Amino acid sequence: MKTVSESSTHRPRRHKAVVIGLAFGWLLGSGAALAQTTGNATIHVTGNIAGGACAISTPSVDLHAHDPGEFTGVGVPTKWVDFSITSQGCTPDIVSLHMGFDGTADADNVNVFAVTGGATGLGIQLQGLDAANTIVIPNSTTQLITWTPVASGATYPMRARYLQTKAAVTPGAANGSVTVMLSYN
Repeated sequence: MKTVSESSTHRPRRHKAVVIGLAFGWLLGSGAALAQTTGNATIHVTGNIAGGACAISTPSVDLHAHDPGEFTGVGVPTKWVDFSITSQGCTPDIVSLHMGFDGTADADNVNVFAVTGGATGLGIQLQGLDAANTIVIPNSTTQLITWTPVASGATYPMRARYLQTKAAVTPGAANGSVTVMLSYN
């Protein structure tokens, strides 16, 4: 027959087993939660938010040979020579294309580009054949030629000529370089 004291020694063991079982179950549950977080994956996202763009190609323009005697006074021009700037395409979000022209302005007339190579007394004048027939001002940030973008292969018509800037024109090469600067919106 069992005594009361034997029963009471047996009960605490059962209670300890339940506590140990609960603690072990909690640890197993925590381990399962840890296993879930270590099994997660990371998604790496890359990208670029770029504004629209346009590209062009420019030709070499031959203003031909001229005799100094053709120039009879300051402001006398040669005949215009037509040329085109060719579109290489614009992204669809471009609605207006603005062209500015950078280069060395003539020392005697800042509204034309300087020539290099030996000739003196003249400069190079450019004109856009846009709706306003805009005369290009070297390095201007306000007098730009504005175009509606055209498809790749289509052109933006321009023209160029020599313009006398001094009382006398001396012979020599009359070359020039002009950089077309694009901006758009």
